Amino acid sequence: MPELSVLMPVRNGAATVERAVTSTLRALPRDSELAVFDDGSTDSTLEVLDRIADPRLVVMSSTGASGVAEALNQLLARTDSRLVGRMDADDVTLPWRFRLQSRMLEGRCRVAFTTVVEWFPATHRLKPNPPRPISIAAFPFRLLLSNPVAHSTTLAERATVTDIGGYRTVPAEDYDLWLRLQAAGVPLACAAVPGILYRVHPGQVTAATGWRSSSWTDERTSQAFAALCRRVLGEPFPRLVALASADGLSPTDFEATLARFDAAFRAASNGLPRVDHSLVIRALDSRLAAVRASFRARVAT
Repeated sequence: MPELSVLMPVRNGAATVERAVTSTLRALPRDSELAVFDDGSTDSTLEVLDRIADPRLVVMSSTGASGVAEALNQLLARTDSRLVGRMDADDVTLPWRFRLQSRMLEGRCRVAFTTVVEWFPATHRLKPNPPRPISIAAFPFRLLLSNPVAHSTTLAERATVTDIGGYRTVPAEDYDLWLRLQAAGVPLACAAVPGILYRVHPGQVTAATGWRSSSWTDERTSQAFAALCRRVLGEPFPRLVALASADGLSPTDFEATLARFDAAFRAASNGLPRVDHSLVIRALDSRLAAVRASFRARVAT
């Protein structure tokens, strides 16, 4: 049983998977493996993987497309390490990533993330994210505003993920998992140091308007969000993005709900350390402004 299994689902990733795999293998600590699940690729993904000669690479495959959540659950079921990490088949692992995150898990943190360097291959441009960590105390507040971390930077204790039921088949399976973990009181944190080059391109799923809309209105994710609100704010609230796109909601009711959320959030965050509190309130103000602008633009059309 290896200490760490990094899980990588891939479908039709022949153009990018080799670099993702080799960069991850180079960064892996001893006693680790990279488990790749080919999710019914119809291109040459499997042939590319076959050319990589490394005993730490374990390739599994499916004849049909299962989707990311099911592929990850398959990988969880077919590996047995104490720690599990995530990697996407179109990103690049930076050399220090796993050493950094392993140190994070030696403390209270049970799921560790890193920031990313956004990578635009078409223009060869790199854009580092601001070097701002998210502490254990601040993480649930940031989750109530948006998903502040990249899924492919995850490193976690396996039991933490499996005990809560693993991934669910929802549009944003990563955000849904973070919400459930935080509602259960599991400590999450993000380092300020980047751990991957995160490929940005027009074809990625999270860039699609339809995906965003389905994510905002997904019932199970909304229930997980409400559960975290109860734990952190003392009462359930709808997701802000869902509130801004709700049909039939009057401007008066919209503003009343937003004001209640704002007041509850500020009151609950008062106990945070000064730096955490300042960053969280800045994120709140920015999010409220964006949600108001979105609602008003929709009502005006």
